[in-house]
Amino acid sequence: MPFILILLLEVILRLSGYGHDLALFIPDEDHPGSLVMNRYVSERYFTDGANATIGNFELFKIRKAKNTIRLFVLGESTTIGYPYMHNGSFHRWLSYRLAQMYPDWNFEIINLSLTAVNSYTVLDLAKELPNYEPDGILIYSGHNEYYGALGVGSTSKLGNSPWLIQTLIGLKHLRVVQLIFNTMRGLSGKGKTDTSQTLMERMAADQHIPYGSEKFNNGIAQFKTNINEVCRLFSVKEIPVFISNLVSNEKDLQPLNSYMKEAETSAKSYYDKGAAAYRISDTLAAKRLFIKAAAHDQLRFRAPEQMNEIISNAASRYAGVYLVDTRKIFEEHSQGHILGNETILEHVHPNLLGYSLMSEVFFSALKIHHILPADPQFQMSLRQLQDQMPLTAVDSLFGTYSVVELKKAWPFQETTIKHPIPNTFEGEIAMAMIKKRLPWNEAMDRLMNFYEHKKDQKHELKVAEAVVLEYPQDAGFCAAAGKLYALQSNLNKAINYFHRAFVLEPSMDLARVLFALEIKNRQPEKAENYINYALTVNPDNQILLNAQAIVKQLIHLEQARRTAPADSEISKQLNDTYASLQQN
Repeated sequence: MPFILILLLEVILRLSGYGHDLALFIPDEDHPGSLVMNRYVSERYFTDGANATIGNFELFKIRKAKNTIRLFVLGESTTIGYPYMHNGSFHRWLSYRLAQMYPDWNFEIINLSLTAVNSYTVLDLAKELPNYEPDGILIYSGHNEYYGALGVGSTSKLGNSPWLIQTLIGLKHLRVVQLIFNTMRGLSGKGKTDTSQTLMERMAADQHIPYGSEKFNNGIAQFKTNINEVCRLFSVKEIPVFISNLVSNEKDLQPLNSYMKEAETSAKSYYDKGAAAYRISDTLAAKRLFIKAAAHDQLRFRAPEQMNEIISNAASRYAGVYLVDTRKIFEEHSQGHILGNETILEHVHPNLLGYSLMSEVFFSALKIHHILPADPQFQMSLRQLQDQMPLTAVDSLFGTYSVVELKKAWPFQETTIKHPIPNTFEGEIAMAMIKKRLPWNEAMDRLMNFYEHKKDQKHELKVAEAVVLEYPQDAGFCAAAGKLYALQSNLNKAINYFHRAFVLEPSMDLARVLFALEIKNRQPEKAENYINYALTVNPDNQILLNAQAIVKQLIHLEQARRTAPADSEISKQLNDTYASLQQN
């Protein structure tokens, strides 16, 4: 009888519209046949809905198309790309690079990361992903283990039992359970959440967690249990996992909470000794002491080194799980090989150099373990990626300002930091975004119009490519980027973007443009694809049939030239045939 009453109440609540569907993915109304992350999924993990965070909305096809490599990304605020958000995250650096190197392949890199969550969220989402044909899973998680949702020191704590917590997460799908949680919160007397505080402050319940204490060890145990289960789950399914170790600011961040500062074993004492060793260039001693200082910082927004040991051991233990050594590459780009401001903005979030380095180590791991196609059509080094990555000045300023505001608040309280927004058009747009008066897509529209008016094609292109990264399934944005590259006579990139538009929405106009560009680029085999498409639409068109015959002749001549590269007569025939085709 109680079960029937609960079921009846569940039906009534659903019909009345109470609560939310907490499915991981939902159909995207604007792109039939595609799925997108549900904006409400984080409510599974937060006991207070006001703290629940929203992730990215990155589309992927329900049916994975041919020549598609699908990767899911799991983690927390670093993994989502804070503070740059749009195109600053490591997975967007990776997406851009792969799209340039492998233009004939489609890469779906779907970031499911959420701010202020930890390994409980990673494990819960991981359980659903084998159903969606992933070619690999990318993971960066561990800094939020104490204060992330359901963490042992969090305001969203639900106990220390992993089994109980995972059961409650599952039950949260029921509207009845959502009602119970909301009612309990109302009865607790906590009242309305003070959103004037930063999310960091709202989530940190226990701000004194001593090194080696029971709560400290519970956080380590929680992470170990969840991460090992994530790795086991994917290993059994034979889905490759690329899990990164963790980085945090050791050299340039004083302890956030050094209880009993005068004690020899306090975080402050270790930090001061490390700073003294660093000043006399004793970097080995300095590094050891800075790491100890971070470990003894009782405000646990930085993962202790035990987390990295757990990650490394899991990668060694489970087949198909690979360690991504982000720490090593960050140390290589840090003074004295000690992590600090060279790559990290405040306590844990990388700067743009750091995010590019993260993308590099994940890229290398994917390549080494044969997730990527064997032969890229084009090469792109890390330096080339850093030079070409389409991150606009507005995105960069938005990130810089966000960090300044974060550092002014608890627990940093650095009130003397200067305002970073310059008196420029880009600064004006960034400030409008910061004040939530202007959404990102409208900001990019204004920026594009500004550069177009100034005839600044270099920055026009950066905006166009940034928009394609954000909306890779929009054929119009792809074609706009292709047109700008064609105006600059950059044939390879023009072809890349027009081809992506054609794959999304084939048309005679795009086929005509791509045919002309491939002929100009002397790629008759690829040009033939577009003639063949045109003939499926107009099979009796004599002009198309004549062009097809000439293209076949060009393919034959190109093959002959590869056999006899010194034959001047073949070269002459090729040049004449290309010229005649381009004239017509």
